[in-house]
Amino acid sequence: MSRSSFPAALRRPLLRLHFYAGILIAPFLLVSALTGLAYALSYPVEDALYSDLRTVETGGEPLTLAHQVGAVTEAHPDWPVTAVRPAAGPEDTTAVLVDDGVVRESGASAVVYVDPYTGEVLGDSTTYGSSQAGPVREWVSTLHRNLHLGEPGRLYSELAASWLWVVALGGLVLWVSRRRAGLWRPRRVRSGPGRARTLAWHGPVGLWLVAVLVFLSATGVTWSRYAGEHVAELRSALDWSTPAIAVEEGAATGDHAAHDHSGASGTSAFAVTLLDGVNGAALDAGLEGPLQITLPTGAGTRYLVAETDRSFPVRQDQVVVEVAAGAPAVAEELRFADRPFMAQATNVLIAAHMGVLFGLANQLVLAAAMAALVCVIVWGYRMWWQRRPQGRLLGRPYPRGSLRDLPWPAVAAVVLVAAGLGWFFPLLGISLAAFVAVDVLAGLWRRRPGRPVPEGGEATVTRRTALAAATITAAVGAGAGMAVASGMRGGEAAEDTGSGVEPFYGNRQSGIATPAQDHALFAAFDLAAADLSGAALDAAAVAANLERLLEDWSAVAAALASGETPPKAAVDGADQFDAEAVAAGLAPARLTVTFGIGPAVFAKAGLEAAQPSKLVALPEFGGDRLNPAWSGGDLLVQVCGDDRQVVSNAFLELRKRAVGAASLSWVQQGFSSAPEGGTPRNLMGFKDGSANPAAGSAAFDERVWAVDAEPDWFEGGTYLVFRKIRMRLPDWSMLSAEEQDLTFGRERDSGVPLSGGGEFDHPDFAALDASGLPAVPADSHIAVVHDAAMVRRGFNYDYGFLTQAEVSSDAAGDGHVDGHMHAEHPYDAGLLFVSFQADPQVFVDAQEKMAASDRLTAFIVAEGGAVFAVPPGAPEGGFVGQGLFGR
Repeated sequence: MSRSSFPAALRRPLLRLHFYAGILIAPFLLVSALTGLAYALSYPVEDALYSDLRTVETGGEPLTLAHQVGAVTEAHPDWPVTAVRPAAGPEDTTAVLVDDGVVRESGASAVVYVDPYTGEVLGDSTTYGSSQAGPVREWVSTLHRNLHLGEPGRLYSELAASWLWVVALGGLVLWVSRRRAGLWRPRRVRSGPGRARTLAWHGPVGLWLVAVLVFLSATGVTWSRYAGEHVAELRSALDWSTPAIAVEEGAATGDHAAHDHSGASGTSAFAVTLLDGVNGAALDAGLEGPLQITLPTGAGTRYLVAETDRSFPVRQDQVVVEVAAGAPAVAEELRFADRPFMAQATNVLIAAHMGVLFGLANQLVLAAAMAALVCVIVWGYRMWWQRRPQGRLLGRPYPRGSLRDLPWPAVAAVVLVAAGLGWFFPLLGISLAAFVAVDVLAGLWRRRPGRPVPEGGEATVTRRTALAAATITAAVGAGAGMAVASGMRGGEAAEDTGSGVEPFYGNRQSGIATPAQDHALFAAFDLAAADLSGAALDAAAVAANLERLLEDWSAVAAALASGETPPKAAVDGADQFDAEAVAAGLAPARLTVTFGIGPAVFAKAGLEAAQPSKLVALPEFGGDRLNPAWSGGDLLVQVCGDDRQVVSNAFLELRKRAVGAASLSWVQQGFSSAPEGGTPRNLMGFKDGSANPAAGSAAFDERVWAVDAEPDWFEGGTYLVFRKIRMRLPDWSMLSAEEQDLTFGRERDSGVPLSGGGEFDHPDFAALDASGLPAVPADSHIAVVHDAAMVRRGFNYDYGFLTQAEVSSDAAGDGHVDGHMHAEHPYDAGLLFVSFQADPQVFVDAQEKMAASDRLTAFIVAEGGAVFAVPPGAPEGGFVGQGLFGR
């Protein structure tokens, strides 16, 4: 190919790509442009609407900050104060951020405005984000970001941001390659087709917009879901991340202050009285207004004072003011000038994207650019319509087959570039792969054997063209697929469930490392203290009953797990053997039965010397409301399977064999549904078990199995902790998706930690978000319990409005205790928490940390709990726990 013909050959596929993007992606760009235009104009609109709250007439010396905040506290005594924004100018009001208990879609928090001269409370509103948006900008910003559709809505804006720079730069190359006079200004075309006149405006206006559109695309993609992760990883790798300044754990700081609605500890009245001293210390340290002072919570003594001016010049210095020693003093500082250059540049560029860098001028430029982009898109559609063949409604695409004219090195370069872009911009990659695939299939269909080629039609799709297009499709699709699936890969991928038969006999009991089944039943039994005649049993008799029961249960479990008929129970008469009736004709459905022994058993059976040293009753933790009817127990039976009827049949068979030896104490039933190869979700919508190591791995074995256990018979066993955890789902459902993510420290839909990476990646607690704060809040669930060396195997439950103690216990009483939460939230649903660990102290330590600082505890309450020693497995023909009896 000659040097002169190569640009022409390259221009043709670029024309076709620009055409497809213009037709199929332009609707997303149009929505983004219109909502962006609305956002740019929302600044002056909001200023006008809320001027009565934000501005006052000057009136002498202002009151102290403590006096102004005191007026807010008096007007709204139930709203804890979280931060204060002192009046920045003589006509500005003081804004007091409060927790009004309302959770908003965007994560905005309530703010009360005070006249700094009179202390009059002027009214309340909301504030959102680092730009301190009010209700209008909050609503329009959310519309622009996700169309008020939550996490799925973010895909539209990411698709638009990912394609915007491609369309803009592609259009630039196409327009400049025309090499005609007047590239930079629209030309009046007096003759020729209508399309030429439209192009005379489409090209030059698009050319003027290129720099702005590329800038908006590059900065906008930082807010996106998938490409945004790659941007964050790139910034971290290049040390471009914004550093953070530390305050004590539990303080509501910066943008995250808007997400902290618990009000659990609140701000002390004493902390408010020190506000003026803290403000003075910050001003003496060189900070300039406007400022935001974030108050400590509880007994905290450190205030975070930050400059919030993102206009030019940027003022973003921060200091921590410590008051523990008496007079407020600056204990730590972070200057904007000390940040890495690229971190500064990122902050400035994002401020320009938001329209705050140069104030009204910035907003007018953005508004003009968005209006012009709308025109360019409309002109593009008009040109498509104008180039339609005579008699047809729509225009035709540019001819295919252009890749055939490129040399192989150029095709290879196109493939590599497309694959790289598809990995970094996953939605761009997926959509581009779809374009190419559909285009190739359409070409093959049009050129199928026997179909005539119309005169002047497109060239035949050769094998070379098809191969090149297919290669692009595969490369882009693979790269995009790897990026989108980053939250689904890891060593913890679901294992093959096998043939449906889980062996009962072995070194370990089944139901621990077994991949979780769809249904579970947990039943606790108490050993009988008297026989059926009422005569008291001594320790030796109790021990004999325990041994007989474990042996009988093991035989039944082994038979049912293998799909065989269990042995006849002692209570069964000749005409009462009906074990096959309940599950007749059903496969075992991966049935597993796991047995556990409670702490009280050993004293009752005179086996104190054989009690595992770590098996002690769990303490009651802060926030628990344990119901005795759902707690404790001497023996635990965990029955799991993929068929609920098979599970029920197994329980009935086991229960009737307990007659005379033990009585039923409580029953809990749960379920679990996991997508193919994925992690199951709890009823809060979050993936449950992402931190579990893969069964059979060294990490799993180290966490679960008791090694060098005391006594010897327990060697290779484990400890099971059971908790019935009711979820306050009515309250949880009122949170925004962002607030829910911050509570868990993960993204709800993907399970990815908020620090980025994949679902199974360890959270990076040093990672910072766009505002410079920890990406994973210190009081999020995964931050509190990430180091707990246990394996979770919980199941969901949904009992509706049942009074559980009346339907799951042999006791006649209803089992309720004072303060039980049925009266507050009568709907009973949540999680049957089950964890296996080599040492139950691991769970105790994790639960104590949760009770002290985990924000998730505001939405859950434990109503039942127990701990059991789970013996090692039974040898072929033996029974679980036989080592306890010296066998």
